[in-house]
Amino acid sequence: MTSQIQALRNDRTALLLLGASALFGLIYLFDDFGLGTPYPLNVAIKAAGIVLLGVFALYRRHPVLALGLFLGSLGDIFLALEPSQLPLGIAAFGLGHLVYIYLFARIRMSEGGRGGWSRIAALALAAYGVVMLSWLQPYFGDLRVAASIYNGIILIMTVLAVIGRAPALALAGALLFLVSDSVLAVRLFTGHLEWAGPVVWVTYYLGQAGIALGLAAPPPARETA
Repeated sequence: MTSQIQALRNDRTALLLLGASALFGLIYLFDDFGLGTPYPLNVAIKAAGIVLLGVFALYRRHPVLALGLFLGSLGDIFLALEPSQLPLGIAAFGLGHLVYIYLFARIRMSEGGRGGWSRIAALALAAYGVVMLSWLQPYFGDLRVAASIYNGIILIMTVLAVIGRAPALALAGALLFLVSDSVLAVRLFTGHLEWAGPVVWVTYYLGQAGIALGLAAPPPARETA
């Protein structure tokens, strides 16, 4: 991880992409404080931060990771449209998580597991998922099947990140993504936590950024140079 950080410090293009992404993420955060830009410019700003993370992954020669990030940005667009296209947003994020599942599963198969504590953490996450899903079921309405499938997908993604030897940033990103989706689900379906919009966005953006930074290791050729 130290070598990756050092390589990042010496890579101006990567720093520019990450800095621009963070800037867009920060600008969109102000939407939840009443200082947002008008529609539909706010939709473009929301998507831009994650799109730039995808471009960063492409720059680091990780096209599969970039695909997952681009699908996440598509989900952002669907949720930010007026009216919001929630079913399409769930589908886009679900497909993005399937990409992350593939990447975390590949790490688990190639590098092995973390150890006994990770199994306990995985069981705790699974129990948490069952409790959340049971509680939210009455609120899902027509989206019960789609939302339940999505719940299972993000839990699998997070569990694979925990039990495999994923980089620390990627693991933190997966856990933050789970926190973001949990708060968002409560906010969207139950009407509670209306104040939590900034929490959803900050944990979501940092989750995507953690996965992007953790899984987009510098290509060997550029490291050697």
